[in-house]
Order: sequence, then structure tokens, then C-alpha cells
Amino acid sequence: MISNYLKVALRNLIRQKGYSFINIAGLAIGIACCILILLYVADELSYDRYHEKADRIYRIGIRGVLNANEFHAAVSCAPIGETLVREFPEVETAARFRSYGFPVIRYKDKVFSEEKFYWADSTFFDVFTVPFIKGNPKTALTQPNTVVLTRSMVQKYFGDEDPLGKLINSDNRRDYLVTGVVEDLPHNSHLHFDFLASLTSYPQTLNQVWLSNNFYTYIVLREGGEPEKVVSKFPELVKKYVGPEIQHALGVSFETLRDAGNVYGYFLQPLTDIHLHSDLDAEIEANGSAAYVYIFSIIAFAILLIACINFMNLATARSASRAKEVGIRKTLGSERAQLIRQFLAESIFTAFLAIIFALLLVEFLLPAFNELAGKSLDIHYFKNPTTLLALIALAILVGLLAGSYPAFFLASFKPVAVLKGAATKVGQQRSPLLRSGLVIFQFAISIILFIGTFIVRDQLHFIQNKKLGFNKEQIVVVEKTDDLFERITPFMDELRQNASILAVSNTNTLPGQNFGNSAFKMADAGGEESHLFWNLRSDYDFATAYQIEMTAGRFFSREWSTDSSAVVINETAANALGVSDPVGKTLVQTGAGPATSQSYTIVGVAKDFHFESLHQKIRPLTIRLFNRDNRGRYVSVRVAAEDIPSTLSTIEKTWHKFAGNQAFEYVFFDQEFGRLYEAEQRTGKILTIFSGLAIFIACLGLLGLASFTTEQRTKEIGIRKVLGASLANVVLLLSKEFTKWVLIANIVAWPVAYYLMSSWLQNFAYRVNIQAWIFLAAGILALIIALFTVSYQTIRAALSNPVVALRYE
Repeated sequence: MISNYLKVALRNLIRQKGYSFINIAGLAIGIACCILILLYVADELSYDRYHEKADRIYRIGIRGVLNANEFHAAVSCAPIGETLVREFPEVETAARFRSYGFPVIRYKDKVFSEEKFYWADSTFFDVFTVPFIKGNPKTALTQPNTVVLTRSMVQKYFGDEDPLGKLINSDNRRDYLVTGVVEDLPHNSHLHFDFLASLTSYPQTLNQVWLSNNFYTYIVLREGGEPEKVVSKFPELVKKYVGPEIQHALGVSFETLRDAGNVYGYFLQPLTDIHLHSDLDAEIEANGSAAYVYIFSIIAFAILLIACINFMNLATARSASRAKEVGIRKTLGSERAQLIRQFLAESIFTAFLAIIFALLLVEFLLPAFNELAGKSLDIHYFKNPTTLLALIALAILVGLLAGSYPAFFLASFKPVAVLKGAATKVGQQRSPLLRSGLVIFQFAISIILFIGTFIVRDQLHFIQNKKLGFNKEQIVVVEKTDDLFERITPFMDELRQNASILAVSNTNTLPGQNFGNSAFKMADAGGEESHLFWNLRSDYDFATAYQIEMTAGRFFSREWSTDSSAVVINETAANALGVSDPVGKTLVQTGAGPATSQSYTIVGVAKDFHFESLHQKIRPLTIRLFNRDNRGRYVSVRVAAEDIPSTLSTIEKTWHKFAGNQAFEYVFFDQEFGRLYEAEQRTGKILTIFSGLAIFIACLGLLGLASFTTEQRTKEIGIRKVLGASLANVVLLLSKEFTKWVLIANIVAWPVAYYLMSSWLQNFAYRVNIQAWIFLAAGILALIIALFTVSYQTIRAALSNPVVALRYE
């Protein structure tokens, strides 16, 4: 029976080559797109799930509101992990993780600047599953100045030499004993390290100040432990430990601040939620976005649905050609169930052929898609039996989805009506409404994707061209300059001697990176009037290098020795303080005790500039000079536009003069700042490509329907031409129905697209307004594409000889 089904299916495919090509090509492209996107989605959903205790691991985050300034951070204080283990019976263990900088590592003649050097508690390996190659995970980080390396770092520094017991040097300041080698962390982890050193190397780990938040703290709940119970105890924990410090720092009780609407508290983040659901201050690495996973999943389903709709449309449209077959089979005793199985088998067979071509497309397109998505995706057909089973299930699902209605529709034909020649009427009268609805649905999806593409690109253009309040062009940032120690000043002074270098500045961070925050108040204000301000440390030339304008007062100057205790604030900070003329006033930074409180004289108010991405509104900012012995890890060099390669060469030579064989690492600041919007840029590209594929698949189906429609109306066209209808009249007649479908699709698509894109734009504090022309442009574009698709068939029919048409049966 099955072999008979396959033979009939193959004969029909060969007999109707054009329609077979359209069906298989449309399904293949749709399935290929679906597979690529689902690979991306599956990868995004897999983050951090490989840890043995993944379902019990949580990160502690902090949320605060101080006089309307709000922050959510991924870091917490040093003592909280140990306190939770001691006082909360639900907590099994805890581990902290943090960075103290990005050191230059030396071993013998090998010198490399490392980005992924972190410090962790010895319990880190009790929390996370990190396979050890050498060493003991229980003791590897128990002693100060010990370090664990990944396999790739061992190869980089030691080659085939056994690293255990060897010393590596950090910044010519500290030697670390290698006590372990672990596997490189997989890509689907929200944190990655190359070196993991013992936190006991630094006395700051014993810091008991609860208002100082610098550590990533992870806890493991006991089996059966409920995170809700832990969270319910946090308010009492804050009251017990944080309350006294707030009283000490601000001079007012925690209850008074809380009653005024201020907030300070902790929350738990499930480990497996961090990658897709966390966008906090001080994230370890850039995370993904659940919103984009949902968007791409919907796109995958929509494209597959469009391809299936093509199949259904063409199958029902061609029903008349198979009506006699149905009638004869029923006359010879075939039951309705047998016919349904026959047609579903043909559909599933077509889907299997489409799957084969889809997999070829996936193999061909996967490298380009990986580059586009920033992934290293692959399909393991034979390593993982689940993959093969999933592909077989997908073929059956697509076959059933695409062939269900045609199967039931064709099997419902009555043999008497069919053999009397009523099949054409049956096929034409019962299915036009369905076909129209499906085509409208196809084009509605395509128009929504078009509108989404236009709005995403409009927002990206807005982001890239919005005035930021500073000039990001022609700035070369030399990284890790803090490793120069006292040589950083002569390095910068020598750069300034070059006529092509316009300004040089040293900072602890850069616009677009993480800025810490602290509480500030005016000297004569009460503690309840404290505000949360973000902080930047710089030298005297930051405003010159970044061309930041001053609204009042001045920026720091070497001519003023008192500037060591001065501060520059932005306009938002001035507004928060509620002082009309803050210059000359005293600003106090509050801390957990009197010793940490410091007073500064406000010497200037800088015009607001975007020191964070446009996802975030401009927040209050203070800029202070480095302390005497402090240095920043970035030197920003503003260069002249002429002959930048030569200037870069000069900067590099100067670097090696002062840094020796340490690598010269630099970035162009505008490119670095642009990385803040990589997710949006990637989404825009993917939307553009897949919206184009969606409309292409829809047009394939439209081409088949146009061919069928003109074929069915051949005699009518002949009569109209004999009676004097012009070429334009006939083309208009045949195009009118397709035009109507696209116009209705616009009416359906526009409100849906407006809702979806309005929701997406809420992610940006600064965003474009949705323009009406975008909807009109998307609709007109879809209409033009549709008319162009059917134009060949309609014009060919209109140009046909009416004599031939009148003899047509």
C-alpha cells in the first residue's frame, strides 16, 4: 500500500513539474529558514544548563531607588554569600567572583595582556560544573596567590610543559602558583574565564561593608529549597545589616528613607535565566535577549506557515485536475479514509523531498548565518539521534500541516458529480474563499516583516546619528595603559608632542561602559536628600579629548591646585540637586561611615552627554580627578583626520618605547561605542533577510495561483478579446483579484505591526516616532512585488491568440 502511495505521488510530481517545483522549492526554503532560526533559538535557550546544579543556582542582584534615581545591578556586597549560608537553612553553599583588572601575564619570554582574568572563592567549583584536567577542585583556590588555567591558556603559555607548580607573573607585581587546569568553558555560558585566581589573594574580600557592592555572588539552594522563601527573608536581612550602615552614612534611618519611597533590596536570578532575562548594570558579559528569541521564533514559524500555505493553495486550486481520479477511485470502491491517506502520503513525500533540499540549503547557508548571528552553530545529524528524529518529525508535521486541508477537500468529492463534469465548479466554488484568506494571511505576515525591518533600520539610523553630547569620531583608545604605572604620564606627554595628535586623556572607563554609582548630597542638605550619582575618574583633558561642552563653570585645570578636591557634574545631576547655580557649592559623597565621606567643590556643570547607551536615559554624573597614585586603564587620543595610519604608527612606536614588548592594544572609539547596539544591528539584518525570503516564498505561491487562474480563464479571455477588450483591460481584469488580496493584507498587517514595533521601541529611552509612510511604503512594496510576480502570466494570457483560446478545453 505504501509503495503504491509513493508511486502515485512520484507520478503526479513528474506530471506537474512546474507546480511540483514551486511546492518543493517553497517548502525547502521555508524549512531551511526554520531550521536555521531554530538552531539559533535552541542555542540561546541552552545557556548555563550544562551545570549539574543549574536548577538550584541563583545569582544575587541588587535593586535600589534613591530620590527617583533607580539602579538594578548584577553585583552585591562581599559578606552576603557567607551570611546567607550561615543564617538561611535553604542555602547550601555560595561563591563569589569578580575582576580586579586586566593584567599583563608573563611566563619566561611570553608576555600577553589578558582580558579574562578573574578571582573567585575556593567554593566556585562546588557551585559550577567545570571539568578539571589537572589539580584538585577542592583545594585549587584555597591558598592566596594560586590560579587555575584553562586548557587553551596552558597551550598558550606552557605548550607541552606541565604547568602545575609553575609560577606566572601578573603586572610585575604578583606571582601566582598554577594549581589546576580546567576545560575551556563552553560558548553557552554567561561567564567565561581564562584564569581563575584565588580571592583570598586580596584583603578586600574580607570587607564587611554591606553598601559596597563589587562581587558577583552565586548561591546553591538545598534540594527542595524554595527561592521564594529566601527572597521573603531579604527585607529582614537588609534591615539587620544594611539599615545601620544607611543610618551611619546618611544620618537618617532606613525606615525613614523607605517611607519616602526609596528602595534598597536584593533579588535572586535563576542561573538559566541570566543570559536571556538579565540586562543589569555591571553584567559580566553582554547577554542575549528573550525578546529577540521570541521574535526569531515567530519569524521561523511564520515563514514555515507561508510555505505550507503555498502547498495548500496550489493543491486546492488544482483540485479539478484530480477530480476524475477521485471519482474513478470511489466508483471502484475506494473509501474516503483511503483517499485521505493517499493524499496525505503524497504531501508527506513532498515534505521529505523538501527536507532533503532544505538540509542542503542549510549546509550551504550555515557559515553565512553564523557570521550574521555571531554564533558557531552546527547540525550533528548522526552524533545525536534526536536530530534525525526531529527532522523526520518535522517532515511529517509539515506534510500533515500542508496537506491536511487538500486531502480532506479532495476526498470529499462525490463520484456522480465528478463524473458529470461538476468537479471544476466544486473546486472553484468551495475553495476561492479559503485561497483568498490564505494569500491574505501570507502577505500580511510579509508586510509585518517589511514594516519591522523599516522601523528597526530607522531606529538604528537614529541611534547612529543622534547627537551624543560629545564627539566620538577620530578617537583612538589605547587600552590597559594602567600597566605602565608611573610611565603613563611621560607616555602621554610624548604623544602630545605630535602635531597630528590633538588631545590625550586618561580615564578609568569609557562612555558606553559600566560606571559605578555613589550617594551624594549638598553639604547643607539632610541625609534624606541624598541622590544616586554615577562616577567617572579622569584627568584634566577629558573634556577636550571628547569635546564636551560646559554649561556653567569650567572643567579641571592644572592651574588650579585645589582641583584635587573638585568635582564636575552634568546637567541632570544639577537638576537632581535642585540648585539653580551649583558652581562653588560643596557636594558631599556619603559612605558607610564618617571615614568614607568626602567633600568636593563643584567647579563646573557639563552639558548632558550620553555616557551610556540610548537604551538608558541620561543619569546624574560626577567627574572627578584621579587620586595622586591612581591611573586609568584607557588613554583616549584624539587624532587629526589626515593620515590616520601614520598617526597610529606613531602611537604604537611611542607605546613600545614605554611598554617594552607588551602588546599594543587599541580600538577606534566610535566602533567600540557602536557595539552597544550589536543586538539591534543583528536583528535588523536578520529581519531584512528573512522578510525578503518570506515575500519570495509567498510570491512563489502567487505565481502558481496566477498560472492556474489564467489557465482556468483562457476561454473567457479569448471571448473578451474577440469582443474588443484591449491588452490593458485583460491585464487589469486578471490582476484585480491579486491586488485586492494585497490591499486587504495591509489592513490586517498594519495594526499588528504597529503594536509589535511600539513594544520593541519601548526598550529605548530615546527612540524614533513610528511614521505613517513606513506602513504605506511596506504596503506599496508588497503590492508592486505581487503585481510583478503575476505580470508574466497575465501579460502572456492577454497576448495570446483568441482563436486558440476559443478552441481551448
